[in-house]
Amino acid sequence: MNPVLNRSAWEDVYQGFEITGVAVRDRETIQTLARKAVTPDEGSHLMDHQIPTRVASIFLSDPEDDNVGFQELKGFAYPRLGVSRDPFSRPGAVVASANSDGDVWPFGGGDGPLEKIAVGQWPGVARLRCHGGFTYAVGTAREIHKRVAVGRWQKIAGIEAPRNEEEMKASGFHDIDCFSETDMYAVGGHGEVWYFNGREWRQMGFPTNERLATVTCASDGNVYITSEGGSLWVGQNSTWRLLEKGGSSVLWNDTRWFDGKLWLASDYQLRVWNGRELVVPEHDGKPILASGHMDAHDGLLVVADLWSVSTFDGQTWRKVVEPFKD
Repeated sequence: MNPVLNRSAWEDVYQGFEITGVAVRDRETIQTLARKAVTPDEGSHLMDHQIPTRVASIFLSDPEDDNVGFQELKGFAYPRLGVSRDPFSRPGAVVASANSDGDVWPFGGGDGPLEKIAVGQWPGVARLRCHGGFTYAVGTAREIHKRVAVGRWQKIAGIEAPRNEEEMKASGFHDIDCFSETDMYAVGGHGEVWYFNGREWRQMGFPTNERLATVTCASDGNVYITSEGGSLWVGQNSTWRLLEKGGSSVLWNDTRWFDGKLWLASDYQLRVWNGRELVVPEHDGKPILASGHMDAHDGLLVVADLWSVSTFDGQTWRKVVEPFKD
């Protein structure tokens, strides 16, 4: 099957750019974040915020000549992509910048205006996650901010701030997930796991002081955490056990629960936990060779490497974006 985006759309949106983030708004709409591809020499003369950034919406069921829209952003340093859904009347993408104010640009449900997470406080957004319709931003100094209204982000209270510079270097959140808004986990730093029970945030014990990368609160009732080297842990509260010791030099970018299984994506591989080990996913007896960034929502899994985007609905893999060769 041909990709969802035709040559003309690909040339307009993605040619000369590299995909660095992906998110599912709903079953028919996916969002991507892409940055202009620069050579090492070009990059050495640019600040990160000077690299052009594009955010796009791909409409999976729309006619071929009208199935993508994008906007180019300027001044966004180390941007992170997320989504905003109900209860907001304008669902769409949100892109956060790692600048002093934590600038955020809403896109796709009526673009802008520019929002600021925490003026002058360097929130250092590492990830945006959407739960119950609300978008959460996690970052440095164990900070969590919640988008409670259009243009308004509220800092989550009750989490102990780092006491000194040494603790600051070893702390900070990298991911957040929940079973509900009264059953929530935030992880990051060197073995930092914090849990919210609906009344208070508490730091939980964890067996290692390795860097923690992702957390997934799965439908099987377990919480899965990945750590330095690609290791995988399972448990709850302060009780954790190692499922698989990783041998990778990179962290997992994303983990998601989809189709009754835990999926894991890094810059170099896509894996599934089958209950015994991490394996390459297969479809119709053939391995699925994919990697990069990943999201899942509304019965749809999406995986994106630097140049291509694929979706899986539990039955069929579909190529959405792929580069066209001359």
